[in-house]
Amino acid sequence: MNPADQLWLENRVHAAIDDDFYLDRDEEKRIKEEAAARGIAVAEAELVIRVELEKAGAVCERMLLEELDRLLHQFTDNDKRLDGKEERDALDKVLAVATGKKKGLDPRVAAEYVTSFCRVHGVRRDSETKRWATPFIAFAIVAVLAVAGFWFTRGTKTERVTVVETKIVDSSTVTLSDKDKAEIDDQLRRATQFVEKAQYTDPPESSAKACLDAIRQIDPRGQYRGEEVKGIANRIVDHYLALADKSHTAKDTVGVKRWIERAKLMGAGTELIREKEKAFGLVRNER
Repeated sequence: MNPADQLWLENRVHAAIDDDFYLDRDEEKRIKEEAAARGIAVAEAELVIRVELEKAGAVCERMLLEELDRLLHQFTDNDKRLDGKEERDALDKVLAVATGKKKGLDPRVAAEYVTSFCRVHGVRRDSETKRWATPFIAFAIVAVLAVAGFWFTRGTKTERVTVVETKIVDSSTVTLSDKDKAEIDDQLRRATQFVEKAQYTDPPESSAKACLDAIRQIDPRGQYRGEEVKGIANRIVDHYLALADKSHTAKDTVGVKRWIERAKLMGAGTELIREKEKAFGLVRNER
């Protein structure tokens, strides 16, 4: 990285954290995208960001969420249950202000992450169980009484209706095991983390693309969480096309081609990419 780019990046980080000593995920992603547009490598950008955060005593939301994710996996991977003490211990670890820091993780962000984690990984959360137990029981009682009343008022006359259902079975459908689904869950989690780090396709072995490719090998038809896989791929395509737009505005033809090629790697948004290529004059318009 040349000195001018390093100075720009240092100033950009301080502009983001000087008021609250907190670098949230969206702002970190924007900084990395701007750095990538200037040709700064992901690893170099991350190093500068980390150093400047340390100097200022600021925290990185993404890194604190990664620590929270690690703790939640540690507590729940075996029994798929998160009890009250485990949840408090995990939250205390990331909400507390660490030595040399001026902030902890935003409590609202932490709470939302725990809820999302439990839903995605099928974890039973004691706090949620207690919250919903009473109203659920009451609802069940009302439902039973309603059904009983319906059958009582209906009388003794019954009519048998035979329904013939025709199912078309796709012979190419893959039967996914619990192990397959667990692997897809893990790869999706990692893909999301790589997106937050702006590691979309680079480095190849540690990128969102690598995770999505692994998922497609397991589940080529997208039977399990397929929409989420498509969503991540489309977000990355949109990101690269936005960078291509910026390069086109700057009359940087090499940059335009680079970002278009990166977008094609994702295996998504084919029509959108094609339209961009036409708009940028990279392919001829079909008549």
